[in-house]
Amino acid sequence: MARMRAKKNIPDRLEKCKERWFEFPATNKGQWRGVCNKDSETKVFLEIGCGKGKFACETASKNPGVLYIAMERDTSVTLAAIEKAHTMEVPDLYFVNADAQFIETYFANEEIDRIYINFCDPWSRKNKPKRRLTYRDYLETYKRILKPNGQIFFKTDDEPLFEFSLEEFKATGFTFNAVTYDLHSSEFNEDNVRTEFEQKFADQGIKIKGAIVTSPSK
Repeated sequence: MARMRAKKNIPDRLEKCKERWFEFPATNKGQWRGVCNKDSETKVFLEIGCGKGKFACETASKNPGVLYIAMERDTSVTLAAIEKAHTMEVPDLYFVNADAQFIETYFANEEIDRIYINFCDPWSRKNKPKRRLTYRDYLETYKRILKPNGQIFFKTDDEPLFEFSLEEFKATGFTFNAVTYDLHSSEFNEDNVRTEFEQKFADQGIKIKGAIVTSPSK
């Protein structure tokens, strides 16, 4: 999928959707529920690398009452997602324009109930595995911001990345709830929301791999 061209008039366009994002999201750390007018029992779902927002918008719409936060590092892509959510009037969906390596800048320990990682860059070169979002250093970070027994939902088209990720989940103490090498033909497909990349790969006949894992109880 081609890289998105930089959008024009980003500040003005963001201003029109200002209820969807925070200029200084780090100030929300540990307080996302309160800042977004939710009670302390509200579940918080975080998507890392939300792309243009199809998955975020559809998943948030299917989970009313959940506080959904979508993170994306590319500003133009983030804007596309924000504008999509604004047009669709999706409730309780907010965006953070930032890189996952700084995730603890924005979220406190045990603040998140569920993390989605969809079709992240496989970083296939041999010297790049530490940049994968499922590398163990990232997973240790996710364990800290996840509540005890919080979950990660992971999807990819890339089998080497999938095999690598399963080993990393195991090495960092996550337990497996589900593993499939053909998500669209599995029992989990009924509740599956497809991303833009996922639909592209499915149209090409590429099988989608998926896993649901649970963090240690601490």
